[in-house]
Amino acid sequence: MLAAGQASAQQFLKINSGLAGTYPLYGAKLAEVINKNVKGVQASAVSGDSQQAQLDMQNKELQYKIGYTYDIRWQTDGKSTLSTKTPNICHVQTLYGSGLFTVVKADSPVNTIADMPKGKYRMWVGPKSGIFYNLIVPTLEANGTSIAEVEKAGTILETFGYGDTVQAFQDRRLDITFFAGGYPYNMLQQIENSPGVKFINQSEAALKKLGELRPGIGMKTMPANVYKGQTTPINVPWFVNQLASTTYVPDDIQYEVTKAVNENAKEWHGLFPGSTDIGAVNPLDFNAIPVCKGAAKYYAEKGVKASS
Repeated sequence: MLAAGQASAQQFLKINSGLAGTYPLYGAKLAEVINKNVKGVQASAVSGDSQQAQLDMQNKELQYKIGYTYDIRWQTDGKSTLSTKTPNICHVQTLYGSGLFTVVKADSPVNTIADMPKGKYRMWVGPKSGIFYNLIVPTLEANGTSIAEVEKAGTILETFGYGDTVQAFQDRRLDITFFAGGYPYNMLQQIENSPGVKFINQSEAALKKLGELRPGIGMKTMPANVYKGQTTPINVPWFVNQLASTTYVPDDIQYEVTKAVNENAKEWHGLFPGSTDIGAVNPLDFNAIPVCKGAAKYYAEKGVKASS
């Protein structure tokens, strides 16, 4: 009877850790940190599309996800392609920044995003319900073109999984693709030598327009020579990741999870570029959704407030 009582008291937490890139690394470590530091909880990381994960959180099928602050708010308001509001999503911690890198083959005639409708290419955009598609669409618009215009010119839009883009690019089944992360980024390092890449620069005006289309997106300049053949600085859209949860997680559990991720932030350092931002940036900055009640209690006790 005692064993049965203990089992029924166990709290299970499922964490969406994306499909590829930095998210699986973050998610696996998050489950480990929770399991080591929060009593009575069993956490596990599961792969899956970040936008679908937010619907699953609203439906009580998942408890945590990592995502971009602008996109989580966009989806909370029901403005993404999934068009379903998710009002029970709340903020736990601001994490680290990422850029959207647009790359083409080294010998490609494409030098700007505006050049994309001038030829027939194979371009990866991901599924329409995915986070990449919902970022690529306004990026093209901010640069004076559109998905419709690119497709009308004869370009094939590829929608297979993000984790398969490296192999597809190496096999020359892609002419244009997009990566999101810090720099140097492991997926880009896999293709900088074979077959070689060219980075597409974006103007400050285009990135300002993108920020107007998707509030919360800014600009960062990647210095020259981060990758082979990249001899000039490259302007890219820059956005911030956050750990989000649901109001369905009990406040006391949320408090303990928030405490664990903040007080063990160095557990993530060195796992991927940008990971040293975790615990170093203000955990409430760049957030545009309500803070989880348990998290708010922890931050209030520590005197943490969002920067003005």
